[in-house]
Amino acid sequence: MRALILKAYEVLARLYGRISKKYYFEDFVRVYPDGLSINRYGLKRPATSDQLKNFLNHQKFYAFAGQFAYGKTVADIGCGSGYGCSLLKDAGANMVHGTDVSKHAIRFARKHYGHKATFSIQSITSMDLYHDDQYDLTICSEVLEHIKEYGKERQALAELARITRKGGTVVIGTPNSELLEDHGFSFEEMDALANDFFTQYCIFENALVPLGPSKQNWEKRLSEGRTGVIVSEKIKLDETVLPDGREPQIKAGIPSGIFKLGNLNIDTSLLHNTHSWVIVAIKS
Repeated sequence: MRALILKAYEVLARLYGRISKKYYFEDFVRVYPDGLSINRYGLKRPATSDQLKNFLNHQKFYAFAGQFAYGKTVADIGCGSGYGCSLLKDAGANMVHGTDVSKHAIRFARKHYGHKATFSIQSITSMDLYHDDQYDLTICSEVLEHIKEYGKERQALAELARITRKGGTVVIGTPNSELLEDHGFSFEEMDALANDFFTQYCIFENALVPLGPSKQNWEKRLSEGRTGVIVSEKIKLDETVLPDGREPQIKAGIPSGIFKLGNLNIDTSLLHNTHSWVIVAIKS
């Protein structure tokens, strides 16, 4: 009975979000640095093995993004519990601001990382506390996919671009839907979205070759040249969430090293990009 009530709550909340174009319902699991998770109903649970592996991969995204942080004013949009802001500060950022829609996450962030960053509660689609052209580096990890079903992704990209100064860098991570079915973006969707807001950008492909029917879509894209930048990444499979527990192929591309985008020298050896697109853009 309890399971049915929770499922009904989820269905109604998501339906309301679609109709109202507001996304009050957090339909995802948050994992905290202490191994605690908050499930989609707001209940505390010990994190599962796959959730902890996903958490590790989120940290690796920040290690990649941190290469752009030294001496910069940085915004982490959808910062969650704030551990990423701490990593960015440790990477040499001059100042770090983190924001998230979750009051619980920001409470945790202020308590544990308030000495390294400033935190606020804001929606990615309406960051009124941040001024135009305020940040040298704007980061957004695993957020866009949660608002896509509400039609908010363009509004979010507009805000990310707005708060970034001219010549500044935007780094985004969001899942490839080939691996997570309807959760995430196709290459065409991601390319069109980035192209609408940035003239200089690159999209790095995720490393894992999808299994099942999606593999055919990947192979077709590859044969037609409809891909992002493919880097031969060194993936730690024991720290990776694997589809159905099966070991997938790793996409083979250019050797990891320095990839140039405008005036940026991107160290792709820091990529550990298993399931998601990683977009690096320069605001014109």
